[in-house]
Amino acid sequence: TLGHGRERIADVLRQQGSELAYCFSAFFTNRPALELAERLAALAPPDLNHAYFVSGGSEAIETAIKLARQYHLLRGKQGKHQVISRWRSYHGASLAAMSATGLPSMRSPFEPLLADFPHIAPCYPYRCELGCEGVCHLACAQQLEQAILDAGADNVAAFVAEPVVVAGMAAVAPPPEYFAEIRRICDTHDVLFIADEVITGYGRTGRHFAMEHWDVDADIILFGKGASSGYAPLGGIVIHDRIVEAFLREQAFFAHIFTYVNNPMAARVGLEVLDIMAEEGTVTQARDTGAYALQQARGLLSRHSCVSEIRGSGLLLGIELVGPDGAVFAPEQHVGQKVAKMCLQRGLVVAGVTATDWGGGDDLRFYPPLIITPAEVDEALDIIDDALTHLEATG
Repeated sequence: TLGHGRERIADVLRQQGSELAYCFSAFFTNRPALELAERLAALAPPDLNHAYFVSGGSEAIETAIKLARQYHLLRGKQGKHQVISRWRSYHGASLAAMSATGLPSMRSPFEPLLADFPHIAPCYPYRCELGCEGVCHLACAQQLEQAILDAGADNVAAFVAEPVVVAGMAAVAPPPEYFAEIRRICDTHDVLFIADEVITGYGRTGRHFAMEHWDVDADIILFGKGASSGYAPLGGIVIHDRIVEAFLREQAFFAHIFTYVNNPMAARVGLEVLDIMAEEGTVTQARDTGAYALQQARGLLSRHSCVSEIRGSGLLLGIELVGPDGAVFAPEQHVGQKVAKMCLQRGLVVAGVTATDWGGGDDLRFYPPLIITPAEVDEALDIIDDALTHLEATG
């Protein structure tokens, strides 16, 4: 997020390590974790005032799923245990996270171990499997209501989704009305809405949390990667007051712990990251540079016959690739990976992906550090432009 070599962050790691490196969170708390929770509560929606810190995104979603389950139990909702998610989503490597993940090739080695969580269609107007033909009528959102009814509302604990899909697809954002409809459905059926912002949070889309774009509040927000800018293992969840109040009312202990929950060294790094982001205007920079990157990409790359769509949200840029006839490339060609390799040989890291689970479809994903400059954006796009020119010349 903030780049390598930040001496300020290295310094606070050394300082915190000389004071308190670890305490067991089941019995004790610590000042850096408390202060970081307060800072996150100030950035989150008004009724999300509690935080729980873990070591990364997979632990964060595991925590959220177990919290949702125990929340319903405390309210006498014994049956609520299933978590609904979307196909083409990635939510993490642990068993509950993989149960929610919607990528068959990643799930298949572990299928005997996974929970039988329902999945619904993604919101993907470019290649909508529900026949929206480029104009979304929210059939994908309404599938959530049908999935809840099919499972029985008394059996469904939560729905989890990325605000912008960045792992299973290339920076796919929904139309403006999508999450309002999701929120309505969740409220109607007493289902918690978990926003997976492990990638989209911390300014990546030009807002502190991506859900701000639609003015819709989740019940639990996951965060991760940007929280420490890679300087310490740090992720976590921000939690709605009413969930915490259910535990306080029953004087209940959250039956869940990892070794490094609320770790003071990671939390101290998290505080320094927020300080730097505030001082340098990182969120605004991501918004403005992201808008520039999208404009420049559309101006430079749209001339390529192999580029069918360019979309972006802050510093998340996705480029859909197609063959000369406009159809998807054969999956065995691995075109996305080939283009990414050409970019790497020219000094640029992008992700090139072939959607083998869905019979093909290639894309490029450019998710740069939030400190990237417009000049560096231009340099990166020139490299992508050269790689696409080579692809069209050689096939």
